[in-house]
Amino acid sequence: MKYEVGQLIIGTVTKVKPFALFMEFEGGVQGLLHISEISDSYIRDIEKYGRVGDQMKVKVVAVDESNGFLRVSLKQVPSEDAYSTHDNSVRSVPQAGESDFKPLANRLNKWIEQTLQEAKKEKEEE
Repeated sequence: MKYEVGQLIIGTVTKVKPFALFMEFEGGVQGLLHISEISDSYIRDIEKYGRVGDQMKVKVVAVDESNGFLRVSLKQVPSEDAYSTHDNSVRSVPQAGESDFKPLANRLNKWIEQTLQEAKKEKEEE
């Protein structure tokens, strides 16, 4: 299938990065939904807008003629045409436990000792 700038299409999220959602469209065509094309508001967590497997309607904003790769926009889709299978209610916020900090705790005394030694050395050089 040939895609054109301005066309509204439905794609599936295949990969999530902090800066973009990578998508696949009909015919195996790949595309990128950059974070700047998701919303006019600041986005702290891109997964609030999409996760792997989610489908959404986006607007084609650019087509790379050499390989057919698409740049798409969610914020340019008119609200009456919006479509997304994303369910934000199933998101879970990562929880940190005590064991997550053990590597730091194990190194803390060594770091304190090194810092004190460096400070003492700097003072002696003055």
